[in-house]
Amino acid sequence: MTRQGTHLQLCGRFSVVLDGREREADLPGRRARVLVGLLATHHPYAVERDELLDALAPDAPRDAAVGSITVLLSKCRAVLGRDTLVGRSSISLRLPVDGDIDVQLALVAAHEAESAVAQHQWTRAWPAALTAMFITRRRFMPEVDAPWADEWRGRLDLIQQRTLGYYAEACLGIGGAELGAAERAARRLVELAPLSETGYRLLMRAQADQGDVPAALITCERLRTVLREELGVAPGPLVQKLLTELLG
Repeated sequence: MTRQGTHLQLCGRFSVVLDGREREADLPGRRARVLVGLLATHHPYAVERDELLDALAPDAPRDAAVGSITVLLSKCRAVLGRDTLVGRSSISLRLPVDGDIDVQLALVAAHEAESAVAQHQWTRAWPAALTAMFITRRRFMPEVDAPWADEWRGRLDLIQQRTLGYYAEACLGIGGAELGAAERAARRLVELAPLSETGYRLLMRAQADQGDVPAALITCERLRTVLREELGVAPGPLVQKLLTELLG
């Protein structure tokens, strides 16, 4: 398959596209994919060989692990090119200026969405939040069972929750046909974070803006119950303010 440019995809199906050519199938096995994934999460910075050893061969004798990593790097360089995998004592992944990595795109898009929502620029927030949501809804490096991968999964889970909120805010700001999407995003946020007042508040707004105030009041009561039973607290001022508006 041929695509334009250079792209690395770590969430969902692992993919490496260099200069329009898919190269992941040419990599020498799972450890090579783990190597590329680890380097990609540090891009553009280098990773020390000791960190690579801990990630790729944590239980192997040190001398054997060093030799194994050296061979693995050599095989990966044969596929990706010496200009892509650079360094000796520390290794870095070097991509063209227009190259991209999906997790980094998600981080940038989430920041863009947050900034746009803060400025009530709904049509700017909408595509940025959607981009981050699309990337983070897929599991990061599914075949990797390691602490560094778990850390990234936790980080991306939080980004997904944040951008679901930004997306719902943007859809509410745009209104019209986007109100249904706002409700779906808010429901998904509540599913992922059952104690999120933001999720419940956005769901209440989406229901009310679609003309279903009774449903919004039921959602508010559900939030009251969850917070009382789990945390022993009442909803915060933003939810209380919205409730007053709905009752008024």
